[in-house]
Amino acid sequence: MADCLNCGQALTERARYCPACGQSTRILRRPWLQALREVLDELFDFDGRMLQSLRLLLTQPGRLPLDYNDGRRVAHTSPVRMYLLISLLFFFVLPVIVPPTPEELPEHHFAVDLYSRGMFLLLPIYALLLKLFYRRFFYLEHLVYSAYLFSAMFVAIGVMMAIEELSNRYLLLLGVQFVILAYVLWYLVASVRTCYAEGWGKSALKALGVLLLFLPVLGASIELAGHWGQGDTDPLLRLIND
Repeated sequence: MADCLNCGQALTERARYCPACGQSTRILRRPWLQALREVLDELFDFDGRMLQSLRLLLTQPGRLPLDYNDGRRVAHTSPVRMYLLISLLFFFVLPVIVPPTPEELPEHHFAVDLYSRGMFLLLPIYALLLKLFYRRFFYLEHLVYSAYLFSAMFVAIGVMMAIEELSNRYLLLLGVQFVILAYVLWYLVASVRTCYAEGWGKSALKALGVLLLFLPVLGASIELAGHWGQGDTDPLLRLIND
């Protein structure tokens, strides 16, 4: 049994925080490999919740944000952790499995570089657009929904991009891409319907409305990232001049 380094309170063996002062029981003076392992354990959530949450994320659209906002959180991975993990995999793994085109097309730079620059900032914007259609919900609830939604979209888009090169040669994989695209459209509506408890008609209209407002913002971010990728020092000024 150890004592809290801050207040001297006796601690149990499994205590993560001091019951008296609330300070974490972690010790900073330790080998860096041990510290890195703890960070990875927390990020990847090796207790099994991540796999369970990922299954729900992809098969039951809107279920995770609904449970999280309603207070049923223990059994699920948090939206922040889910988003960070999947976005990290998207940004660092996808460039390895998606080969660049010989012509170095702008679309390829968009695939491996643009998302890492813009999607994190676009998430709160998407949540703000949701607020326009669902005013009785708090903005934080929209942020939770958007984090889970973007996580699912990263997975779907990542699969589509991973087979993009092969789909030009195999008709079956081209069909798979169309199926994934249909899944994305269905997911947008189904997740809104589940999370915000409205009918299919209203959910479809509102999901379409949010998407139509969001696409120009996404397009502008692509344009800005493209200018940055070309080495422009002032992409905003160049975009205005264009």
